[in-house]
Amino acid sequence: MRALVYAGPAVLKVDEVAEPVAGEDGVVVSVDLTGLGGSEVLALRNPGARKLPLIMGHGVVGRTPEGTRVAVNPLSGCGDCAQCTAGLAQRCAGWRMLGVHYDGGLAERVAVARRALVPIPDALAWEQAVFIEPFANAVRAWERSGATSADAVGVIGAGGLGLGCVAAARQAGARRIECVEPSDERAAAAAGLGATGRDTGQAGRYDVVFDTVGSAATRALAVELTRPGGHIVLLGFADTVPGFDPVAFIRAEHRLTGSFVFDDAQFRAAIDLAGRTDPAWVRVVGLDTAVAALEDFSRGDHSIVKAAVRPARA
Repeated sequence: MRALVYAGPAVLKVDEVAEPVAGEDGVVVSVDLTGLGGSEVLALRNPGARKLPLIMGHGVVGRTPEGTRVAVNPLSGCGDCAQCTAGLAQRCAGWRMLGVHYDGGLAERVAVARRALVPIPDALAWEQAVFIEPFANAVRAWERSGATSADAVGVIGAGGLGLGCVAAARQAGARRIECVEPSDERAAAAAGLGATGRDTGQAGRYDVVFDTVGSAATRALAVELTRPGGHIVLLGFADTVPGFDPVAFIRAEHRLTGSFVFDDAQFRAAIDLAGRTDPAWVRVVGLDTAVAALEDFSRGDHSIVKAAVRPARA
């Protein structure tokens, strides 16, 4: 089968690879779409935990051999530790992610554990279904924020994670939801999900701020935009540098929460939010043009709201 193989830093190539083999209690899924996002862009510069060569891609939707339409929950843990038994596999010392620790969905087929499969309704377009994985992150972030309908919410970045935060805030009835987003296309998508406007740059404007980018600059901005005593939730991984002044943070008595991926219930809850997206926001590319899409993202071209790869041959 064909796959997009990550062979080395900044080296991605379409190649013929062996068919995936499902292990015990596993299944081979025929991939319809796999989302491209910030983690793939960052991996171009730094493989991180990835052992190369590798097939990336963790936001996978497709069909089982029986024809069932499914989304693949890409996260797993050891299954035995206290964190796993509490349903918190992302905190397991042995956590694993599809497309990071083992071959993922930028291929025509992918082998996954059957327990990772979540059926998706026929009414959900494939282009909507690719939002399930990033929106599951947002569901968790919203729950961890403790925000309520009384809160004014700021969201930094309107990629998949940011749009999910907007959708979660709108579902909860937040009184004001604004985005920091330079791309007109992504800002329009945020408005379509319930954002009431774009950020005005006023310091202390929000009760809760979600930073879905994770650069030093956006973390500093999150602190600046949050009112004294407000709450900042960090989701993004763009930079390892904190970026903000801890003294100012302490004096403002801000609260800071990290939010990493999701649990099973949050992944399933994201299906409903994904159904609120517009399929037209997704640009579908093939394996042969996926590298160009990633390079556009890495250069800062965010005119595409969401890119997804359809690995099947044209």
